[in-house]
Amino acid sequence: MSLSSYSKDGILTVVFEDARILDEVKLEQLSRDLLELLNKTTEERVILDFRNVKFMSSAMLGKLIQVNKKAGEFKVKLKFCSIDPEIRQVFKITKLEKVFEIEADETAARAAFMKRGWFG
Repeated sequence: MSLSSYSKDGILTVVFEDARILDEVKLEQLSRDLLELLNKTTEERVILDFRNVKFMSSAMLGKLIQVNKKAGEFKVKLKFCSIDPEIRQVFKITKLEKVFEIEADETAARAAFMKRGWFG
């Protein structure tokens, strides 16, 4: 599996280990593995960490949309972090940065989860 994950402080962090997510077979496997992790976790907050990813196919964006939708069904809140600037540009162009909550890095994503509002 090209994902690693760990829980800390009630937050599951999933790290994409591959620098390139291009191959269709790998993409399908990643998607299945990710959905399986979301289905199994007892954590309600999940960070998807892209620190190692330098290239990803446009098909991966579709998979991320599916994962985001499933996360909602599982009552899991998702945040993305450490997205390469060139990939981040694609998120911006496709308006996906409005769909996903994207933070600079894992620390920022954790902090964003920890923020409490007036009534929280």
